[in-house]
Formats: sequence, C-alpha cells, structure tokens
Amino acid sequence: MVAQVVPGRAVVRPRRRLAAVGLLALAAAGCAPFPVVERPQPEAREPVPAGEPPPEVRTMPAPPAAEPLPRPVPQPAPQALPEVPPSYHPAGEALVEQARREALLGNVAAAGSTLERALRIDGGNPWIWIELGHLRLEAGQAGAAESMARKALSLAMTDPQARQAAERLLALADGGR
Repeated sequence: MVAQVVPGRAVVRPRRRLAAVGLLALAAAGCAPFPVVERPQPEAREPVPAGEPPPEVRTMPAPPAAEPLPRPVPQPAPQALPEVPPSYHPAGEALVEQARREALLGNVAAAGSTLERALRIDGGNPWIWIELGHLRLEAGQAGAAESMARKALSLAMTDPQARQAAERLLALADGGR
C-alpha cells in the first residue's frame, strides 16, 4: 500500500495507523468505569435512652476476683558451660573427621588407626583421646576406654567441656566392667 499525499491532510502510514488504533483502544479501555458494588445498609436500631451506652459498648460485669496464686520464687539459672566446639590441629581435625566416617561405615579398626595417627600429630588434645576412648568402648574394650578417659582428664585442666566429656566417658567405661 502506498500512501498518497493529499494537500491539507496529514500523511498516515499503515504501520503508524495500526499503532494509533491500538493506543486508542488502550486509552478507551482505561476510561471504562469500575464496577460498582453496593454495600448492604445496616439495620435500623431503636434509639438508646440518654445516659446509657450503645449496645456495642456495654460491658459484662467482671467475674468475681479469685485469690491470686502464689508466685514461685525465682531460682538462679544453673551455670551452663558455653558451647565451645573442640579445637584441633588442622591435620588432626581432618583425621578425626575421617575416623568418624570410617566408624559410621562400620570399619572400626580403620577408625582406630586413623585416630592413633591424629594422636601422633596432636597428642596433647584431650578431645582426640575422648574420641578414641568412645571408639574403644563401642568395640567392647572398657579397660582401654577407661585409660583413654584418664589421659583426657589429665590433659583437660583448662577445658571444662573436655573435662566433663572425659568424666562421662570414664563413668561409661567403669559401668561397662
């Protein structure tokens, strides 16, 4: 289609005509009124005598006061140790994680060997002794577990959490005899 030029008239090209029609349709749609939803009117009520509150505001009488329950005396909270994760030498930590995986897979001998390697790297760490003690206890070696717990206790002078864990291991080992 070729646009013809007519004097005194604007030239409208077909593509522009389509765009103009589309814009007019959008503008007309935007001017459409929104649907009107009528709300139901509240029911007429009887007039309220002067000095009396409206029915919505009337209050119910308070129930008779019961004797107050005695308040418990507040007790101081027990001093719990802060949860501090055990600290390991980086190589020792990797070996402890490897030993845990081996133990989960049921390879207790390999887990014990791996923990002994960790002790050669970080023998002053009570947590590794505790790990090895638990492993020995699970293997039925209560005497070895007790020995590991005593070694961990001797190393845990400044770590109260390690000391508690070693004491629990010692109690478990003594109970297994």
